[in-house]
Amino acid sequence: MAYVQKFDRSMIERFLRTENLHFLRDSDGDFVLELPYSDDTGCSIKNYLMISARFPDIYRILITSDKRVPKNDWGRAVMMCNTWNKERFWPKAYLSVRDPADTYGTIVLEWQADFEKGIHQELVDDFSMMILSSGITFWKWAHQEQGF
Repeated sequence: MAYVQKFDRSMIERFLRTENLHFLRDSDGDFVLELPYSDDTGCSIKNYLMISARFPDIYRILITSDKRVPKNDWGRAVMMCNTWNKERFWPKAYLSVRDPADTYGTIVLEWQADFEKGIHQELVDDFSMMILSSGITFWKWAHQEQGF
């Protein structure tokens, strides 16, 4: 039987190990899951499974790819993200630009949940797999249906 416990990085690591997913740890202790280039998505994908030191109860997953969005395609990228966000529940998609003078941006997929009251491992596993799978679905959709 599942029991509710305080959320922490060990729950993310347990999920990754149970699913036999090969991951790295960054300097903040967060998990990085890299997926190689696929013809289905037209890109390689990086998944970041994180807990902020400032907000230790917030589970955050960011998903990026090696696709760069040239400045002249920013409008098209924003419209594509808006369409995704309108039609799908998660993850949220947006165009990220560090500085308006930059010549390219990147599309970021993001999901967050507050587990301040605790959570059981099975739900962490379910949320994690759902978001990682949805991230792949986004990149397949962007590549195959949106020509991106």
